[in-house]
Amino acid sequence: MGKAYTIRYIMKCLNKYIKLKILISMYLISCSGEYDDSTMLEEAIYDNEILKPKIQIYQEHNKIIYATANKLFKDEGKDAILIGNVISDFYNENGAHISTLYSDSAIVENFSNNLRAFGNVKVVSDSGYTLFSNKIYWNNQYKLVTSDDSVMFTNSYKDTMYGVGFESDIDLTHSKIFKPFGVVKERKKND
Repeated sequence: MGKAYTIRYIMKCLNKYIKLKILISMYLISCSGEYDDSTMLEEAIYDNEILKPKIQIYQEHNKIIYATANKLFKDEGKDAILIGNVISDFYNENGAHISTLYSDSAIVENFSNNLRAFGNVKVVSDSGYTLFSNKIYWNNQYKLVTSDDSVMFTNSYKDTMYGVGFESDIDLTHSKIFKPFGVVKERKKND
């Protein structure tokens, strides 16, 4: 009876695996070249699914990120995947709030605590700068926000710069736009 049970168990697992591969293949075939990363991530099977998660990331004893989302998916030892209405608040080494990141989805890397955000990404700094893009990468070790995608960057005077590629600290005060183009409004000397 032990061998029969083992064979049935293996067949059951194979059937689940084959059905999952067929489902993913059908989904990929039905797409017209463009697909929603968050939908693909959500359709995969994970060990853990948490609704309305709240994540706090610390460096030494200082909170540096507080993130919320509609859902969190995670496999043991793997990156955490945040889906839907992702809001990540960033703090400096003194614990003061410095900016907020909004996105459709994000991945928090398991060992580095780096964060990759995707879809309708918007970073609003407390210093008056705003960054828009489709994807960004937050490097926790170097405290840098980077993007190799198209970006729109505005300041408190509503000056707007566009470009492809971006690098900045998380409060957006020391920024570089690679391949820039845009409009800067002329201000009166009083401004």
